[in-house]
Amino acid sequence: MSTLQALGNLGEFVGAVGVVISLVYLAQQMQQNTTSVRAASFNAMVQNSIRLLEHAFRDSEFAAFLERAERDPTGLTPAERVRWDAYMTAVYRHFGNLLYQYRVGALEEQMWASYDRTLRDHLRTPSWAEWYEAHNHLFSTALTEHVRCIVAELQAERAA
Repeated sequence: MSTLQALGNLGEFVGAVGVVISLVYLAQQMQQNTTSVRAASFNAMVQNSIRLLEHAFRDSEFAAFLERAERDPTGLTPAERVRWDAYMTAVYRHFGNLLYQYRVGALEEQMWASYDRTLRDHLRTPSWAEWYEAHNHLFSTALTEHVRCIVAELQAERAA
């Protein structure tokens, strides 16, 4: 074997090792980026939750409106009805997003379970379940199926 051929073989070997090292490094970088993206996504979900709740704890007029709307939405004025519809749409869009994030693996089981308990707690209030049933055509079939399952479970609990 000539020296030139041996050097060529050594060069191929070193190149292959370099490719393997580059691939390992790239895999590590992708893992770090995936973690960063998941953390940013989770932070956005939490911020959205806080924005939805913020009105109730910062604005006593909104808190009073929300209490009236939850107790008896039929007694709302036309303007309050628009406000109730907008609020409920935003809340259910939020839960639809959370369900989607969970289904695609971007939201861990433990976090989804806590949000699901929150949704379940809201649906114990009849006005929440009634509003959703009247407006379910606005939301994903996955959310509609999930809400219907929760409502059925809650009805079974009450009957027992």
